[in-house]
Amino acid sequence: MKFTDWKDALEAAGYVVTDDLVTTKRGNVLAGKDPYGGYYVNDSIVQTIIAKPAVAKKAAPVKKQISENELEMIRARDEDGKFISDDPTTPDVNEAWVVKTVKKAVKKR
Repeated sequence: MKFTDWKDALEAAGYVVTDDLVTTKRGNVLAGKDPYGGYYVNDSIVQTIIAKPAVAKKAAPVKKQISENELEMIRARDEDGKFISDDPTTPDVNEAWVVKTVKKAVKKR
């Protein structure tokens, strides 16, 4: 247990909070960790704050990725389904191949 889990509420009540101590502004220890892993509390206000569950920071929602787009080079075809050949008069463009977006299935996490 860390007292910083309740840091906002304890500081609003006027206490100074570290990982293993809660003190007053003058330095009087009101709560702390003992050497055996437990904790002790000498103040009823600190006890009521710690007795409430700590407000967990909300994590960003995890997006489940169902599919992923992938680019793939495939042979170009005309309306009849026949392959289109490359035109040698256009040196920068290869008409025989086109880029197509293919959805690739991804396993759920």
